[in-house]
Amino acid sequence: MCHMKNLTILFVLLFSTSLCAINPSTSSSMLDHFQDSSDAIDTELSQLHEMNQLVLDNGYSYEALNANHPTLVSSSNLSSNAKAGIFDGHPDNPAGIPGFWWGFCCGLIGMAVVYLTMDEGSGRKEQVTKALYGCLASAILGTAINIITNVILNN
Repeated sequence: MCHMKNLTILFVLLFSTSLCAINPSTSSSMLDHFQDSSDAIDTELSQLHEMNQLVLDNGYSYEALNANHPTLVSSSNLSSNAKAGIFDGHPDNPAGIPGFWWGFCCGLIGMAVVYLTMDEGSGRKEQVTKALYGCLASAILGTAINIITNVILNN
């Protein structure tokens, strides 16, 4: 009986959110917003395509592209010193898998694998830190799923 109540609540929630999504009074303003965003995305993509073609045709590096086409580079907010993201790896990663994913999937054991298999240096420190973030993200996600599942099943 309790499961039927949960399914009914879930169905009502999904049905009501779908009605809100197709409400005709908000659809025109949403379409305008998406059209504006679409135009901006099209402009940025055409600039990136133009820069890509220049790099391919002329073999430009970032510095050469910036020297020959500075307005194009500055308008696209292109940067030569982009930092690696949390999901990016290091050439010395175990099995070629970035530290974040070792920590996310294997927890503390994954952190130990990254620490013990990588050569000493800043790359190992960076990847172990990313493994720690992965471990924390996994713990937070698991806790949230557990709480949500318990709330739905116990109501």
